[in-house]
Amino acid sequence: MVKLQRKTKEVEVSVAIDLEGGEIEIDTGIGFFDHMLETFAFHSSIGLRVNARGDLEVSEHHTVEDTAIVLGKAIRKLIEDREKRIRRFGYAIVPMDESVCICGIDLSGRGFFVLDGEFGDSGLKDSLIRHFFDTLCRNAGINLYLQVKGEDPHHKVESAFKAVALSFRQAIEPAENVRSVKGKID
Repeated sequence: MVKLQRKTKEVEVSVAIDLEGGEIEIDTGIGFFDHMLETFAFHSSIGLRVNARGDLEVSEHHTVEDTAIVLGKAIRKLIEDREKRIRRFGYAIVPMDESVCICGIDLSGRGFFVLDGEFGDSGLKDSLIRHFFDTLCRNAGINLYLQVKGEDPHHKVESAFKAVALSFRQAIEPAENVRSVKGKID
């Protein structure tokens, strides 16, 4: 388990994450964002506690961004601890009604996010969902590709969080050796 905190003038965030499972308690003050983080934790079978208090009267941006920073750094720490014993790659295709998300993930240590498609405004602005994934990837060292199609923004975003969760779970599964011809992940 890893516990991390971040405090700025705009936001205070604490994250506890356990790849072996455990409680899921999310409270960021942003209902839809809480729902998506719970969805990620549930479908990746991890324990996750997130508490964030931010300047929501100004914007949701700082809370979403700082949560992604802290969660990303916690994931990076856990991946580094397991570096030599993980599958590294994961993928999933998740339909949700008329929408579908295709996800590929590489826990390479090199953070990069690519989105093919648009989420739309689902309870959070499209730009905030994109920013969350990009910030998470850069801080966690995750290479993430998402292709999203559909009509309903809620379904597209939820299928994306589920696809990322399933891909992540697959990538952190135990392996016998380092999954890199270099002999090192980074």
